Amino acid sequence: MYGRVTKCFHDKGFAFIHGEDGNSYFAHYSLLNGEHIEKGYYVFFVPFMNDRSDYNAMKVSVIYTPEEDAKEKPCPHKKKQNNSRHRKPCNADKVIRDDKKFQRFVRKFMYEQKALKKERENC
Repeated sequence: MYGRVTKCFHDKGFAFIHGEDGNSYFAHYSLLNGEHIEKGYYVFFVPFMNDRSDYNAMKVSVIYTPEEDAKEKPCPHKKKQNNSRHRKPCNADKVIRDDKKFQRFVRKFMYEQKALKKERENC
């Protein structure tokens, strides 16, 4: 299932993810598989139930980070300088802008994950 991180409590060690089904999932940092998440990140996760709650998340993988984190805003008070050095573009600079493109991206991602799972099962 995929969703968006709505709240992060780094000092307490947990976060909440709003899932595609409309429920809010609790994600403890010990179940993130080493991933770093922040508010606004789009993630893929595996929902599970335990004795405390029906809506928990584990095996969280970040699939998209918001544009605000990747882009610096220029200061309006400073003059623009002609700088001969340009930063090389990289794939991290490409950001999916509207929701339809993001949903297509997630569907493709999920399809590839299912195909890989079936391939592993057949081996």
